[in-house]
Amino acid sequence: MKKVVTLVLAFVFAVSMTGCAQTVHVAFPFDPADLDFIEMFHFYTPAKAEKKVITEQADMKDLYDRLEGISLKDKETEPVAGGSVTSFRFHCADGTTYEVIYSSIAVKSGRIKMTGDETDYFTSADLAACWSNYDYEAATAGENELPALYGK
Repeated sequence: MKKVVTLVLAFVFAVSMTGCAQTVHVAFPFDPADLDFIEMFHFYTPAKAEKKVITEQADMKDLYDRLEGISLKDKETEPVAGGSVTSFRFHCADGTTYEVIYSSIAVKSGRIKMTGDETDYFTSADLAACWSNYDYEAATAGENELPALYGK
């Protein structure tokens, strides 16, 4: 009887693990102290995009910490039309840039694509809310300034 229970539990565990998506976290290749500024873009249509430039060290660290703590899953979602895009372009003192692009797919969830990563991940974090969380002047962004969601 004990062997049967063990086999059943092993089978249930194996089946449940095949349905689980692997969880990863954002890992930046720089520290907050390395940042000169962050450009944040937000749009529903590229022709009406806006951007904010975050320059205060405390705000840059806050945004860095907020993004680095996000859980990401490598799982498929249904494509959605009409969502917003909120992206973050980190400008480091050494001249390098790093981008995190968030495309909303539902209320408080979306897909994230990051510089140097071929995979776009699902997150239940509401990164679109970051646009309202930082009190900087919003300016019109040219379409040529916007991040490319896929490929380059």
